[in-house]
Amino acid sequence: MSKLSDRRKEVQEMTAGEAQKEIKDLRLKLFNLRLQQQRGEVKNSRVFAQARKDIARLLQHLTELESAE
Repeated sequence: MSKLSDRRKEVQEMTAGEAQKEIKDLRLKLFNLRLQQQRGEVKNSRVFAQARKDIARLLQHLTELESAE
């Protein structure tokens, strides 16, 4: 399986609390990446898009959990 499908399965198995914690961690990671980019330390700019997409996946999952209740 690809990394993407593994990540999607991971997200689908998360509870609401786990998803909230993961979103918080990813937002902090994105913030730190922006600081590193300002200093010229980021070699792979693709990590920005990956972090944003992970956040979007988690937010979508939270929405699905809330609508299921």
